[in-house]
Amino acid sequence: MGSRAALVTAFATIIVWSSAYSAARVGLRHFDPIVFSALRNVAAAVTLAPIALSLRVGLPARGDRWKVFGSGVVGMTVYHSLLNVGLGVVESASAALLIALSPILVALMSMQYIGERLTSWGWIGLGAAFLGVVVVSLGQGSGIRFGLSSLLVVLAAAAHAGYIVMTKKLTSIYRPVQVVTWAFWSAALTFIPVLFRAVAQLSAAPAEGYFAFVYLGVGASALGFVLWARALAGAPASVVASALYVTPPLSALIGWVWLDEQPTLWMLAGGMIILSAVFLVMRKGMAPTCPGPAVSA
Repeated sequence: MGSRAALVTAFATIIVWSSAYSAARVGLRHFDPIVFSALRNVAAAVTLAPIALSLRVGLPARGDRWKVFGSGVVGMTVYHSLLNVGLGVVESASAALLIALSPILVALMSMQYIGERLTSWGWIGLGAAFLGVVVVSLGQGSGIRFGLSSLLVVLAAAAHAGYIVMTKKLTSIYRPVQVVTWAFWSAALTFIPVLFRAVAQLSAAPAEGYFAFVYLGVGASALGFVLWARALAGAPASVVASALYVTPPLSALIGWVWLDEQPTLWMLAGGMIILSAVFLVMRKGMAPTCPGPAVSA
């Protein structure tokens, strides 16, 4: 996959993921955050199972198994659990702002662990995109407030960034669908003890609760993470991660359609800033001395 196709795939992923926030808010009305995380991840693992069998995904090499397991624990178990708990205690505007740290953390981690470096234009673009997220957050009307609970969302952003860098390294060795399947199977194993708590909540949940975790498991998780891994396999991690900044304005648009949440001029202005900044990162963001993209399957 070429870099241009990888970036198109990244934006396709963002479209899928942007609906996840509205779906998660619906699901969290009926399940506690950890149970909801478990149900979402198990749904994704079950969805990927027949695909894995048909594609003969197999198992990773013995020396890579702990790396694969770690990517599942960090990127699925830890990230989804912290994010869902954080969304319950942190205002949505504040949470969006904190999650927006993820692309910056990806850029810093990529420098350290995979040798990718942004140009000055790349860092300017990331900074401008973060400013755009601030504008979108101000437009949500709930205000921006930080407290000790905000640390949960910061840790979620760090976990997501760590997962992206780990996935970038793994997709240089394995097919994207293999990496994601193994990650969700690993996460499902860690959530087994939680499933005992899920029984009572499932029996009391209405249809919209079921729809929320199934939709997230099949769409945002199974489909979304496979698309994301394919994007990472074809382009630098820092550039792909910059597409995450498009999530807040797109989530606001989906919230308008799905939950009748009216967008504001602040949100529209922030969205324009974000799109311009992400375009800058993708056009001029990577230093020419950075390693070439990993080989895609």
